[in-house]
Amino acid sequence: MSLPSHPILVTGGNKGIGLEICRQLARLHYRVILSARSPERGQAAVARLAEEGLEVEFLPLDVGDEASIQTATRELARRHPALQALINNAAIAPARFGTILDATAREISETFTINTLGPILLIQALLPLLKAGKPSRVINVSSRLGSVQDMTDGWAAYGISKAALNAATRKLAPALAPQGVSINVASPGWVQTEMGGQEAPLSVEKGARNIVRLITEFPHDVTNRFFGEKDEIPW
Repeated sequence: MSLPSHPILVTGGNKGIGLEICRQLARLHYRVILSARSPERGQAAVARLAEEGLEVEFLPLDVGDEASIQTATRELARRHPALQALINNAAIAPARFGTILDATAREISETFTINTLGPILLIQALLPLLKAGKPSRVINVSSRLGSVQDMTDGWAAYGISKAALNAATRKLAPALAPQGVSINVASPGWVQTEMGGQEAPLSVEKGARNIVRLITEFPHDVTNRFFGEKDEIPW
């Protein structure tokens, strides 16, 4: 079966899980657009993949900046008539991972802006391209730390932002379904990245594969679900 001709946009694609998602999709011959807020780092990531024989486009995009989202959307629409998928991978975690009693207003606000608000605004902006590529899909990269049922203290700003992203996904699913767009949440697991640390049990390759499989293995009509690396996660 031939692959769809429309590209997949991956946010936060210049390093870590995002870069590996781009690599794995490109190896499978999907058309991939790697986005990053730093043009220099984004172009360096594309060049690195090119050295591996993988052709990937670059798109400057800061998901924490509404103006950047609008500029990137216009540029994307100029290049392509439609999108096959959007993978909202870009995220931050504050340097302090402690109790919510110590979390500052600034770190909660900044984390929420990038991890939750950014994906919502990007989906809104890209909806015409996603509709043009239907059946298309959105994958919001979340975390078990965002599961309200299993939530404990620690990683306060990050956990709150991912719980809010999950809630947004639940709202978006019934709104997007009539447009021919499915949306799911996926946790890559605890991965050995700059954010996860080297003590994490999963490699970057394995963490990215947990996201990529939602593109390569899941039917388009699967929507409004929260997938972990081995099972479904309670909201």
